[in-house]
Amino acid sequence: MRSEVYYANSAILKNANAGVISSIPMREINATATDVVYAFSAIPTQRRAAVLDSSGVGYLGSHLLIAAADPVDVFELKAGGQEGLAELMEFVTGGGASIFTLAYEFGATLQPKPVHLPSLSNEPYAYAARYDTLVVHDYSSGETYLTGNESRYEELESVLQATVSTATELPDARSVRSSFIKDEYVSAVEQIREYIRSGDTYQANLTQQFAIEFEAAVPPGEVFTRLRRQNPSAFAAFIQRGDTAVVSSSPERFFRIEGDWITVAPIKGTIRRGTTPEEDVALRKSLAESAKDRAENTMIVDLLRNDLGRICEFGSVAVDELCAVEEHSTLFHLVSTVRGKLRPGTGLGEVLLSLFPSGSITGAPKVRTMQIIGEIEPIARGISMGSIGIVVPGDEFKPLGPFIDSNVAIRTVTIEGSEARFNVGGGVVIDSDPESEYRESLLKAKALLQALGVK
Repeated sequence: MRSEVYYANSAILKNANAGVISSIPMREINATATDVVYAFSAIPTQRRAAVLDSSGVGYLGSHLLIAAADPVDVFELKAGGQEGLAELMEFVTGGGASIFTLAYEFGATLQPKPVHLPSLSNEPYAYAARYDTLVVHDYSSGETYLTGNESRYEELESVLQATVSTATELPDARSVRSSFIKDEYVSAVEQIREYIRSGDTYQANLTQQFAIEFEAAVPPGEVFTRLRRQNPSAFAAFIQRGDTAVVSSSPERFFRIEGDWITVAPIKGTIRRGTTPEEDVALRKSLAESAKDRAENTMIVDLLRNDLGRICEFGSVAVDELCAVEEHSTLFHLVSTVRGKLRPGTGLGEVLLSLFPSGSITGAPKVRTMQIIGEIEPIARGISMGSIGIVVPGDEFKPLGPFIDSNVAIRTVTIEGSEARFNVGGGVVIDSDPESEYRESLLKAKALLQALGVK
């Protein structure tokens, strides 16, 4: 069976099928962003809550917090390829607001040439939940409102009113494992550099996966609220998916579609934050002037310009910003922004077919580099390095839509019972220093390990 659809709330689904969900005025409510985050991160697992949070960062126009619970139906894709993509598109465009996750390995099944990767274990190629009602907080105005199915407004308001913000202790970590020991990671960097010398790739994104086993079940909502406090990010997410939960503090937009326009914003180039304001200034300047990091970023910009060129009108693809320095709680990043005007009739399926997975977490050229990654990385990435996003139709959720937005699922943890897993890494180029690449991967893991209580 290729995919499964679970009907989580049959009464709501019948209303949806009968056409009850329609253009209904939104209702303002008295709730802060923190109220919404704590309420929906504390909801019981079976209600499949989802939170997409720009955290008040205000980056690339991100200014919203969107939360939902009790989806009318849920979709899991069991196999990939274009048939699987068509099934996913049928689901997410079938009404309601769909919040989705895409495994990195799903992208391998969409490529024009075979890409063999380690097998997924308990991760679907794609997951999507369709919601009929959303809670929205606008950081720019301070307003919080409900939109969608008016018959559920009272229910969701009661969720917010009943929530008490309390911290939960995390269980102690029993073990921390990585898919690479240090010497293996350093050797893998050297192996990629050899591929570069032979002309197979120009840059490859190498990751290691951390798996932390705890003494008891991990509360995903607590991990999410900790990350939000310690490392606020413009494309953060919390998604309950039944047996697993996804917690993301991604700072990277994958793509946003509004009207005819699509924007991508790849991150490439990283350096740590300083311990003093003076050191911060020096490190920011060092990253901005780093020939290696700027070369990494520019390579991926060129790759994404090519990807966009397959779905955008001729001459419309433009680089709005190249290698801008963005600051985060523990590090600085180089970020570029590229946009284009979609060709008439181009849908989300065509966009994913052209863009997914993001070139920022594969390397260039994309297909050959994904093949190399598949040879070197011993464990499937899963949702790490994949994507999390939302499809909002306009008529059902005024004044919110229509738009589609998504992140690149870096800094993203999958929690399953007493285990948490995530990948970190970076782009390897010909002048990469293997020891430095290893240290950079540990730097990127720092915020996630802190949120998980691992020292």
